[in-house]
Amino acid sequence: MLKDSLIIFLLFFYFIVFIFWLIWLHRSLRKGTNKKNIYLFNIIGFVVATYVISFFVLRVLS
Repeated sequence: MLKDSLIIFLLFFYFIVFIFWLIWLHRSLRKGTNKKNIYLFNIIGFVVATYVISFFVLRVLS
């Protein structure tokens, strides 16, 4: 029961962080001049965060 609640919390947290990440990415792309670096750092950060959350949900909490 605790594992299920923790998984739901992690997924909800990931969804909220994803929404804020999209807003932040959009604002930084409007302001930034070097868009290639903005894309690079944001995509790497997003992939790492997705991998960590997936690892916790699929390996640790299963």
